Order: sequence, then C-alpha cells, then structure tokens
Amino acid sequence: MTLAEDTVRLPNNLETSYLRIVPVKNHSVGVIAINAKNEILLQREYSYPPDKILWQLPGGGMNSGESIKRAALRELREESNLTAKKIKTIGFFYVDNRRSDAKQYIVVCRDLKYCLGVADPEEFIENVWVSLDNLNKLIADGEIQNMNLLAALSLWKHVKLPKSVNNLSTLFVGY
Repeated sequence: MTLAEDTVRLPNNLETSYLRIVPVKNHSVGVIAINAKNEILLQREYSYPPDKILWQLPGGGMNSGESIKRAALRELREESNLTAKKIKTIGFFYVDNRRSDAKQYIVVCRDLKYCLGVADPEEFIENVWVSLDNLNKLIADGEIQNMNLLAALSLWKHVKLPKSVNNLSTLFVGY
C-alpha cells in the first residue's frame, strides 16, 4: 500500500492536508453468481484484520488493462472453478471514498459451468450456495458483516426490482 499526502482546497476555501491511498490495482470486481436453482454463490474466507471468517462474493483486483467482464470471469474461475455464459455489469461503488478513488464493479453471472481454475495459494475459500430466503436471513441476523457484500447486494436489489418492493421476502426475487 502506498500513501500520498496532498494539500487540498475544500469547497469552503480552506486548505488542509489529506492522506490518501495510491491505487496499485485501479479497481476491483465483485461477482454475484446465480445457479440454475436461483441460489447465489457466497464464500467464507478468513480475513486477518478483524481475525474472522467473513461471508463475501467471489472477486478481487483487476489487472492493468483488463476489462471488467474479463476480470470477473478470471476471479470467478480462480475462486470457485466456475465460468459463466451470461455476464452483466450492473454498477459500481467506491470501496473507500475517504481515502481512495478505487471502485468495485458488480457483475452478475448466470448460466454457470464448472471449469478448471488456478487457485490463489494465499486464499482459503469455502464456497456455499445460498437460497434467496437464506440470504435474507443471513443479512437480518447480522451474519453478513462485509461492507462490499452488503453494498453489492443492495445495488443488485435496486437495479433489478421496482422501487415499490418493500417486502424482505421478495427482496431478490425476479432477477
């Protein structure tokens, strides 16, 4: 991680020092993989800073010059031995807008097929297919604590469903 300290003129004309992260890998991808049973692939992986096993989506950093879709398919293959025929980018969010301009793009993958992947030796991932009802329960029970996963699911929900949907039992139905 590389940090830079800038002098910034704020909208109120005051100047201040601002510490930010200089991106090494410009952006990242998160993959919402949906199987034929309408289940979503979640992963459980150990995260060192909180010293916990957290729920997450497949995903990771984009390589220089790599397209969003290519990065999503590469990460999906590396972390789950899956590939997809149908792939759609639904949006992005800033990962840490107070310190970086890095974005995480969210990609929905369907029509999944198993394939050989090359796993990252530093990752210890458990793949779990979760029904939409079970996903809602994990969220409601506070089991999902990963900001990127929660933001991705919120983006997916709002991109695909009419704004009039307020019932949690129908939260992700219809995609």
